[in-house]
Amino acid sequence: MPLVVSMFFVAMVALLSALYVPAQEARMSIASADVGATSALAYRESLINYLNANPTATGTVPDASLTPLWGHQRNPRWTNTVSSGTLFVYESSPSNTPELLHELYRKTLSSYTVGRNTSGFLVSAKGFATGIPVPASVPDGAILIVGK
Repeated sequence: MPLVVSMFFVAMVALLSALYVPAQEARMSIASADVGATSALAYRESLINYLNANPTATGTVPDASLTPLWGHQRNPRWTNTVSSGTLFVYESSPSNTPELLHELYRKTLSSYTVGRNTSGFLVSAKGFATGIPVPASVPDGAILIVGK
């Protein structure tokens, strides 16, 4: 009889683990994407503040010129370029994180200027070809936010 009880207990633990662990991993992935999106938007806000004070800036705005938002720590994943007066905030190396793209899209109130660089043009988070040309410095496949 004790063997049956032990086997039942082991089976219940295995079942709970099989159901609980994937759900927790999904929650962690969403939370990580939320933090990444918040970081990218805080970085973008610092860039916008700089560009409002220096409207003739072009090229890459160095981090030393930026005043970070209170409580924000710079994530080296993101970089920028200003081309023809348009701000591009993008990943320095492309990632395959649809959760991050979704969170950026959600946090920018479904802006079509959030998406990926696809062959030199912005494709929105929902797959809409915007026709917005992207500078050559933006890696193909990188998540980016265009404009102020």
